[in-house]
Amino acid sequence: MMQSMNDRKKEIKVPVTGYHKFIKYLCILLQAGTVLYLLFIWNRLPDRIPTHYNGTGEIDGYGTRFTVWLCPAVMLLMYQFIGLVERHPAWWNTGVTVTKTNAAGVYGILKNMIVTMKFVLVLIFAYLSVWPATGRSLGAWFLPVSLSFTFLPIILFSVLLFRAAKE
Repeated sequence: MMQSMNDRKKEIKVPVTGYHKFIKYLCILLQAGTVLYLLFIWNRLPDRIPTHYNGTGEIDGYGTRFTVWLCPAVMLLMYQFIGLVERHPAWWNTGVTVTKTNAAGVYGILKNMIVTMKFVLVLIFAYLSVWPATGRSLGAWFLPVSLSFTFLPIILFSVLLFRAAKE
């Protein structure tokens, strides 16, 4: 009996590399550090803190100091969700044709991309979690830098992915 591609995708186990472990521990450290920092400065936070910034990094919204917990909560939820997706290669849309000869390379590159993007999101949300404590604007640099950190890895891994699919 022939096995369908979907059945083969369900069986795929993408090995965990040292890079994956390093990024996992770095993400955990950033998340824990963010929460611990906010707990440490909690009593020194003003009653009103910045909660939103416009495209040039200027403050355009304020909230109570309790809103400082929104970004860490979103960061933790996103980390868990991306981690769930990372563990199920059958859910991944490869965007390329996967064959027996290129499957290991394609799935390895995709896992590296997912792990990298998880780190980028944790890094951005950790920064956005602690910055409101300063009460200052983000600065015009934040949007282009955070977008670069987001899209450059996607572009890099996409190029690698298309090259691996040709092999």
